[in-house]
Amino acid sequence: RERRLGKLALAIGASSEGAVHSHTRRARAEGIDEAAIEQVALLAIGPLGLPRAVAAKTWIEDEKA
Repeated sequence: RERRLGKLALAIGASSEGAVHSHTRRARAEGIDEAAIEQVALLAIGPLGLPRAVAAKTWIEDEKA
């Protein structure tokens, strides 16, 4: 769980949309709670700023469809 969320956080930090999509899909497939996945994007607000955190949240939500 922590490893997958850490990789998602690194993808967000790198602004890699494709990697965020991939790690989000993998996290869901591994049964990680949606709240935990979304929290990673929210935690990005401090270090990365609101615009990048919102972009990450959008990329995570793209995978709900």
